[in-house]
Amino acid sequence: MTLLAPVAPRSIPGRAIDILDVAPEWGMTRGFTRVDHHDPVFFDHALDHVPGMLLAVASLELAEHASMLEPDNVTFRLTFIKFCELDVPAEVTATREAGGAGLIEINQSGRGIARGSLAQGGPQPAMEYSAVPALGDGPISGELVHRVDRRNIAVGPLTIEDGRVWTRVREQSAIGGLPPRTAAVASVLEPARQFAIAILHQWGQHPFGTRMIFVGLTAEVPTAVSPGHAAQALSWHVTPPEQTNKLRIDLHTVGDRASNLGSILIASRCVNEDEYAQLRAS
Repeated sequence: MTLLAPVAPRSIPGRAIDILDVAPEWGMTRGFTRVDHHDPVFFDHALDHVPGMLLAVASLELAEHASMLEPDNVTFRLTFIKFCELDVPAEVTATREAGGAGLIEINQSGRGIARGSLAQGGPQPAMEYSAVPALGDGPISGELVHRVDRRNIAVGPLTIEDGRVWTRVREQSAIGGLPPRTAAVASVLEPARQFAIAILHQWGQHPFGTRMIFVGLTAEVPTAVSPGHAAQALSWHVTPPEQTNKLRIDLHTVGDRASNLGSILIASRCVNEDEYAQLRAS
């Protein structure tokens, strides 16, 4: 009798995850985060933990591989529970549930790092504006969005009109090398994240040097590039500083008029260096 050696499952390398190419059991697909300290976008500057955006992109890449990003619009939720450390890969699983929704889980060394979900989104309401404010060209200040490399700045200067702050989404993809539907979502999430940082500085009144910890997001966004690659913009209705820990950011296509495409809700916690050290120690 000839014994066959077990064959290790082939892994499919992605930008932020290595996906195990095996037949999913119970509707589950899984992979392990790919943490490249030399990645020019995720590690634009030195970090002591895996950035949340890498985990979000890893979740989306896995979901696309599992055909969970097929709807034209999705609702993507992700809540961060603990910091993800740099030295051990984190396991990401996507499980299809009854009704087609997907459950996302990220675990590292037996600890839950993040939990999330993917579901088909409803049709986005067409919200038209009679006019679009003049949106500045070029990138916003890198200091204002915590980016060192100018090429990684995903939004333009801020414009304020009628109690709403606007910014242009820069035309290049925020994070390259991604499958198409993941890229469509990530190219909204990263500009929204940078826009949120600028808002927290300027309207949340948090000084430079503040650590901004993103604790959760809910994105109701399309999974395809707008027809004709229409220019996109983000906007936020100005609120008092104490309300900026949760920001609802709207996504628009812009031309002569602005049409609403979706929204991203970002929850954050801002701490100084001493408070951050205490969080990391715990």
